[in-house]
Amino acid sequence: MSAELEFAEKRRRSRTEVDKSLYLLFEDISYSVQRGILTKERRELLRDLNGDFRPGELTAIMGLSGAGKSTLMDILAGFTTTSVTGKILLNERERDMSEFRKLSAYIMQNDNLQSFLTVQEAMFVAADLKLRLNRCQKLQKIDEILTVMGLDVSRYTLTGNLSGGQRKRLAIALELINNPPVMFLDEPTSGLDSVTSKQCLALLKQLAQEGRTIICTIHQPSATLFNMIDHLYVVADGNCVYTGSTHNLVPYLSSLGLHCPTHYNPIDFLMEICNGDYGSHISKLVESIENGKSNVWRSAKTFYLNKEIIVPQQITPIRLYSFETEFKQTPHYAASSWKQLCVLVKRNAIRLIRDRVLSISRISMHLVIALLTGILYFKIGQDAAYALDNFNLLFFNIMFLMYNAFSATMISFPLELPILMREHFNRWYKLRTYYLANKLADFLVQFIATFIYTIVIYYMSDQLPESRRLVLYMLMCFVISLVGQAAGLIVGSGLKVQNSVIFGPFAIMPFLILTGFFVRLKDAHPYLHWLFHISFLKYGFEGVMVAIYGYDRAKLKCSADYCHFAIPEKFLTELDMKHVNYWYNITVLILMCIILDIVAYIILNIRVKKRI
Repeated sequence: MSAELEFAEKRRRSRTEVDKSLYLLFEDISYSVQRGILTKERRELLRDLNGDFRPGELTAIMGLSGAGKSTLMDILAGFTTTSVTGKILLNERERDMSEFRKLSAYIMQNDNLQSFLTVQEAMFVAADLKLRLNRCQKLQKIDEILTVMGLDVSRYTLTGNLSGGQRKRLAIALELINNPPVMFLDEPTSGLDSVTSKQCLALLKQLAQEGRTIICTIHQPSATLFNMIDHLYVVADGNCVYTGSTHNLVPYLSSLGLHCPTHYNPIDFLMEICNGDYGSHISKLVESIENGKSNVWRSAKTFYLNKEIIVPQQITPIRLYSFETEFKQTPHYAASSWKQLCVLVKRNAIRLIRDRVLSISRISMHLVIALLTGILYFKIGQDAAYALDNFNLLFFNIMFLMYNAFSATMISFPLELPILMREHFNRWYKLRTYYLANKLADFLVQFIATFIYTIVIYYMSDQLPESRRLVLYMLMCFVISLVGQAAGLIVGSGLKVQNSVIFGPFAIMPFLILTGFFVRLKDAHPYLHWLFHISFLKYGFEGVMVAIYGYDRAKLKCSADYCHFAIPEKFLTELDMKHVNYWYNITVLILMCIILDIVAYIILNIRVKKRI
């Protein structure tokens, strides 16, 4: 009786393990893209593809460049959702994208890792965002994964210093933290040598044998790698030309009169056929394999609890769907918004501290430019003879601080987008949390840089030594730099780096011209006055002028025979700034900063959703 109970318990455990397995099926998948911006004509990249990817098998999607393998991978992973027709099923049920995102992970071709974190720090970030465990449990899980992935000896190495194979393994390890039953990998062996590629594929095969559904794209593997694959799915011209086991590929081709030469890599032979080296055979291959519907050439073995069980070739394994009871109640994000914010701010702080180019160089640049400018305009601030020179200095200050913040953000933010795409798609954090964390982390660097610059300039140029004026001047400079930063985020979110470098300065130029420095408001045509009022640099320039020359400042000393602007009030009147309200300008700039941030977030959200 005890033996029967033990057997029943084993069956119950086995059933539980199988219930977590996911069978991914797709039927009549087609995908097309618009040929050009000015035409409605569309180009079809995939044509009525069918397939059945099973747990326990390492599935490889192969094909020539442009065949559609990466496109198919993006569609199956849910990365591409628009212009797609057909059905994608999980365990014979229509796929719910929100639920599927909880079950899957997509590891893209480029590693997209934070270079300034150590391996262990990167793993802890993933664990903090994806697991609801205490620190000891997280550390235990991290140790297990790093040991299995062969990264234990590299746990204190910066990810930027890892080899290509180690980076691939770390990218996989980060997604293994929450143990997804379905994993997609785009070109996991690209850029790796033969030994490292073999290690990478052996690791994926091991993950598959643990019951996961592992799907990857491989361009053209060697014979050694080819033999490690359990299920081969070959795409040519948007059609399926073979689906089945690797050891059945040669018999399949022979059945169609295409005989692979002895000692020839079968996949190389098939790629040459797809390329048309032996004539036009693609339509015959597609028809024979029924565009992926046929399972005749599938492997005669399947994996069941890490054991190989021989089953009839054409019998489809039983598909169970009770996994929904486990994942249905799982929240879309494991960590709360506050937890996400804390983890991301901490990660960004570590990155900024270690990234000398991004943070220390910015601060050093502000100091160097402040010293050079201070030498050029040394001790002119309280001399009426140099009022116009001081006027030029104040304009240069806000222009430099604005443009420096604008260009630094415009260039650095797009470099973070690939990491954001991968992590956000794999449900690490909410987009708004990432955006806010990015702003908060950079806030301190921008404040330090602005503080150093304004202090050096203020005292070297000998402005009036009043703490009130210094604070007002510094506050206005800092706010204008924040507006410039927000404008940089808009350009950086909407354009690639190479485009933003070209078009970014052009976007800022109109605001620069309409500050009141080059052309005064009273000299401009009345129809153009509204343009001045939308220039954030105008409000910043007026603000620093009022901070220095406003608030009933006493008459300036004059080192020349005659000083036309010895009375500060007269100087402001001449510049149409006598009635400027400092706090009104600050309020307008803060509102502009908020509006620009909202616009930047909307653009970023659109770009992330469209995967561009």
